[in-house]
Amino acid sequence: MKRIAAIFSALLLSACSSFPDALQVADDEQLVSYSAALEQPEVAVGKTARWGGVVADVRNSDSGTVIEVVNFDLQRWGRPLTSDQSQGRFRAKITGFVDPMVWKQGSSVTFVGTVAEPETGAIDEYTYLFPVLNVSSKYLWPVRKEPARLEVNYDALWYRHYWYSQPTYPRRIYYPGPVMDKNPQPTKDN
Repeated sequence: MKRIAAIFSALLLSACSSFPDALQVADDEQLVSYSAALEQPEVAVGKTARWGGVVADVRNSDSGTVIEVVNFDLQRWGRPLTSDQSQGRFRAKITGFVDPMVWKQGSSVTFVGTVAEPETGAIDEYTYLFPVLNVSSKYLWPVRKEPARLEVNYDALWYRHYWYSQPTYPRRIYYPGPVMDKNPQPTKDN
């Protein structure tokens, strides 16, 4: 019985640490939300935050890297929950170089760091006040792959070919197999 209780408590403790190791913080209750940093930036400065979203721009310089991020709410495990509605943008400042080919536009990212003074910048012609996060740790989420879909019609062949039968529509069966190109492009041989 003690062995079952030990296994159950180990599973319970492992479920509590659902964030990747790079995104762990000592106290989740003390984190500053993105909306709080927008509404009261003077109160949020110097406090720890965990924000995430989708990369909009990466700029490297000798003093470090600035990543402009479109902010989205985080899921329970820290991955940004992308949608059609964004809360705004923020700038993540990182010491050192970040390769823009790896941290490319549209990648999902999550950062942990301290909130700094907001900066004024521009998005196209619009003047925007960016909350700033001095990053202590970062996580680039892997790209999600869609499963391949295969459609199979299980209707009897003899039934579908009579002129008096009702039109039938194939029922979809999803098969997570290799993706097949339905319209392959011919190649030119020179």
